[in-house]
Amino acid sequence: MNMLTRPAFTLAMVGTALILIGVVAMPQYEIGAYIMYAGLLLAGIFWLWTIWDVIAAENLKYFQKVLWLLIVILLPVMGGLIFYLLSQRANKIVT
Repeated sequence: MNMLTRPAFTLAMVGTALILIGVVAMPQYEIGAYIMYAGLLLAGIFWLWTIWDVIAAENLKYFQKVLWLLIVILLPVMGGLIFYLLSQRANKIVT
């Protein structure tokens, strides 16, 4: 599976897991809020990383970049995951 070798995808998975763990642990433990904030920070880094990858993609035409930027900006983590999932086949992005 190619997605596990991409650092951005791994960052998104870790960030999402930390957010979920933090939300579940927050009512019982004070550290739950800190875990959730760490997950939000990682998700924010992933979001910015994905925006940069869309802008720097050389195999996309102008209208494809605009479309992917809209998707990534409007759906921060999900849009990035969709972008990486669709771009894994032989480094060609399906649009």
